[in-house]
Amino acid sequence: MRYLLREKSPWKLIERVDASPTEVVKVLREFKDNGIVEIRDGMIYLTDKGKELARELNIRYYEVKCPHCMGRGYSNDAFGILSEFKEITKNRPLPTADYDQGYIREEDLMQRVAFIYERGDVEGANVMVIGDDDLISIALALTEMPERITVLEIDDRLIEFINHVAKERNLPIDAHKFDVRHDVPEEFLGKYDIFITDPVETLPGITLFLSRAASTLVDNGAGYFGLTHIEASLRKWAEIERLILDMNFVITDMLRDFNVYPMKNNLEISEDDYIIKREIAELTGNRRIDADFYRSTLIRMEALGKPIPKVKGDYELKREVYVDDESIVTAMATRS
Repeated sequence: MRYLLREKSPWKLIERVDASPTEVVKVLREFKDNGIVEIRDGMIYLTDKGKELARELNIRYYEVKCPHCMGRGYSNDAFGILSEFKEITKNRPLPTADYDQGYIREEDLMQRVAFIYERGDVEGANVMVIGDDDLISIALALTEMPERITVLEIDDRLIEFINHVAKERNLPIDAHKFDVRHDVPEEFLGKYDIFITDPVETLPGITLFLSRAASTLVDNGAGYFGLTHIEASLRKWAEIERLILDMNFVITDMLRDFNVYPMKNNLEISEDDYIIKREIAELTGNRRIDADFYRSTLIRMEALGKPIPKVKGDYELKREVYVDDESIVTAMATRS
C-alpha cells in the first residue's frame, strides 16, 4: 500500500514489494475486489477509499535508498575498468532460454566485483566460475588481481567468446565445456579459493550446482551465488540454508536485491513465456514489462574446513531440476 502511493505500474510494485510476484498479484486482486484500487489503462490507482485507508493506517512514502549506488554502498567503477568492460562485451552472446540464462547490468557487475574484492577474495586468488552469463570472469581478470580464473560453461558461444577475449587481451582465463550432470573433471577439484555461480532456484537444481562448485574449493574456501524472492519462497530459502550448513559452509553475507537483471537485455525469448506476465495481463490488461523487477540477493558462504558436496557422480537432469511450482519467471516453466 505504501508503494501504491507512488508507483502505478504492476511491474514497479513487483520490483519493490517484499513478496513473490504471485503474492503481489493475489493482494492486488483482493484490493481490487474490495474497492481499494482501480485499474485504468493497465495501471493501478488507489481509490478514494484506498487513500483514506492509507491515512488511517499512517502509511507514508519516503525514498530512503542512495540514488547513486542504488542502496548497495559500492562504487560502480572502483577499479576504473567499466568502460573497457563495456567495450569488450558489447558483442556478447545474448541469453537463451535453452540454458535458463540472464545477465546483470555492467555497472551492477562492477559492484559485485567490488564486494568480492572487499571480502579479500580477489588478490592472488584462483577463481572458479560455473556458468558465466554475466562474464564476471572477464571483469575480474581486468582488475589484474586474480592469479587464475577458470570458467566451466555449457554454452559453446560463451566458451568461444571468453577464450577469444582472454587470448586477445592476455587475460588469465580458461573456459571449458561442462555439463552439471557430470562430476567436475579431476584437474579442477580442490584447487580454487572461491567459486561464483548463479544456479537455477529449484532445490534439486541448486543442490546440484552448489555441490559441483563446492567440489572445486580448497579447505576454508568461499562461494558466491544469487538467490531471489521471485522464484524462491521463504520455505525454500530455509531448505537452502540447511543445505549450505550440511555442506559444511556458513553464510557470511547476504546483500538483498544486489543483482538486477535488465529485461531489455534478457528477452531473447518471448515475454509471453513468463507465467507471471500472463497473470499481470489478466489482472490489469498491462502486457508491457516496464520495470527491471527480477532481482537476486548476493550470498557469500565460507567453508569451515573441507567442503562436503551433497551430490557426487552423474545426475540425470529431469524437468524438476529447472522447474518447480515457484518457477513463474523462468521461461523453461512453460516448456515440457
